[in-house]
Amino acid sequence: MENSKGTAPINRDDAQTQLDSLAGDRAWSGARAAAPWWLIVLHGVSVAGWTLSFGLGNWQAMGFVVSALAFVGLGLIRPWITRNHAEPWATSRRAGVPGIIQILIAAVIIAVGVIAYDRLGVEWALWPAAILAGSTTVFFGMRMERALSRDVAEGN
Repeated sequence: MENSKGTAPINRDDAQTQLDSLAGDRAWSGARAAAPWWLIVLHGVSVAGWTLSFGLGNWQAMGFVVSALAFVGLGLIRPWITRNHAEPWATSRRAGVPGIIQILIAAVIIAVGVIAYDRLGVEWALWPAAILAGSTTVFFGMRMERALSRDVAEGN
């Protein structure tokens, strides 16, 4: 028997098959939505470079510009690398908290390192600050990407 649209009704088995196929497509899309690990690591390196720029003396501004351009440039090529426009900040509900934590922790680490270097004269203080700020960026960046993948795979 046909329905009002002139198509045959779908039985439960066919409907379940189509739903399973859709779930598989969402899982594949979730895996593709996340940025590759190396892109997140490069973001961490750019944050570490920005932190180390405070100790470059006359070349400080150049260090800031190069690091900022690297960070922004990596963000701009993200859609090309992942072949989609899913962005953890805009697309995922779960990624917001790790993102905010990432920014706060990295800002505090950088501030402590810069104060120790600039005000207290601790020459080596920028190195651990750079390593910790870059590592924080990588750790929470990975969490953001996993959250984005889960949201896409679950259809959220």
